[in-house]
Amino acid sequence: MRSQSPLFHHSLDWRFLLPLTDPKQICVLLEEDQDFSQALEQVGIGASQQLSFSELKQNPVHEVHSIVLPFGIPVDWVTAKPADQVEFYESLRRLIASDGSLLVGFNNVWNLRTNSQKKYYPATPQRIVNQFKQAGFASVTLFGSMSNLTVPEYIFDLEARTIQFALQNRFRRKPAVLRALRVLSVTIGPRRISNFLPCYFAVATV
Repeated sequence: MRSQSPLFHHSLDWRFLLPLTDPKQICVLLEEDQDFSQALEQVGIGASQQLSFSELKQNPVHEVHSIVLPFGIPVDWVTAKPADQVEFYESLRRLIASDGSLLVGFNNVWNLRTNSQKKYYPATPQRIVNQFKQAGFASVTLFGSMSNLTVPEYIFDLEARTIQFALQNRFRRKPAVLRALRVLSVTIGPRRISNFLPCYFAVATV
């Protein structure tokens, strides 16, 4: 087995957002990515728990505790139509146990998209919340992430104090984006800046 790429040392930090400790109860949905799959295996999320959407639907286990889409919905799985995406989330909800959760990472729509990001749909925080509610989830909590979903070095609540702390102390990889966010923070206030962060994690409970 190859050694783990340094790029992925922090890429699984979203695990602390899940209300469980046993990695065998987690199902991860994503496009095929050998490096990321290797990182998942090293923390106990084996190949049998890394599925495409079609594989999940065919899985004889009808319920899982937590489903994770760390980078969002792959563009090859669902159309960009909001109704289709809501139906996708609803189909996932039916596969989650009664005390389980769905975790979805997503890039903000204004975020400059790299080649890797083009495989996944971007969204806005409000759109994700609305889609989860339409899909029948009981509650949705959003978290900001810096500096990107591949290496989420800092994950934080969307509160004025934590956002301000992130802008002052944690955002280091994209200085141009940081400067823009600091200007916006002064202009519209740190609480409203939560709509303009580069990426997020959303946790929805059944």
